[in-house]
Amino acid sequence: MTTASGSPSSPSSPSSSPSCSPRRRPRPPLRSRRGRRPLRRWCAMTEMTMRRAHIGDHGTIVECVRTWWGDSRTPEQARELSLLLPRLFLQFFSGTSLVLEDTGRIRAFLVGFYAADNDDEAYIHFVGVDPALRGRGVGRELYTAFLRRAAEAGRREVRAITSPGNTGSVAFHRAMGFTVETGDREVDGLSVHSDYDGPGQHRVCFLRRIADSPSPQRA
Repeated sequence: MTTASGSPSSPSSPSSSPSCSPRRRPRPPLRSRRGRRPLRRWCAMTEMTMRRAHIGDHGTIVECVRTWWGDSRTPEQARELSLLLPRLFLQFFSGTSLVLEDTGRIRAFLVGFYAADNDDEAYIHFVGVDPALRGRGVGRELYTAFLRRAAEAGRREVRAITSPGNTGSVAFHRAMGFTVETGDREVDGLSVHSDYDGPGQHRVCFLRRIADSPSPQRA
């Protein structure tokens, strides 16, 4: 489930794995004369880089989820959220997942993969962004990179889901060009798929066609 982010071999040691940036107060928005600066320019200023994820990132990403969502959830709720990212996602789908880091610290990530049962679909499972960077287009940059790579791999559709109450996620996906797939009920005017992830676990399902699709709106 998107949100806004095992092999028998031993995990990487702290010295060899990028660290999760600590929770901090959000910095004031960076603005130019015409408004907020594009992310690429801001990233260049801070030496931030985007790369493919690797299995050694797993422990750090789990730590990031528990830290970054600690201001809006109890420790137990943040821990439960991190369980949505078992090691298998980076064991088998690191090549299609992305990490944004700054001087060895993970600042944002996207876990996604391409369907194994067909050659057309891709799926975004989980996205996380350091609270200090939220609202600066980081999520949009990760999505755009994933969409571009999926298109280059011949994928024509990208899917994602969220909870009906996650209005921020719904707005973000719509701004990124996703449409809400028709479900079997409505919740506050939003089409929802009942019991999608089990009894009472209703979900909003998103679809974006990336073949000859328009550029995403600014989110």
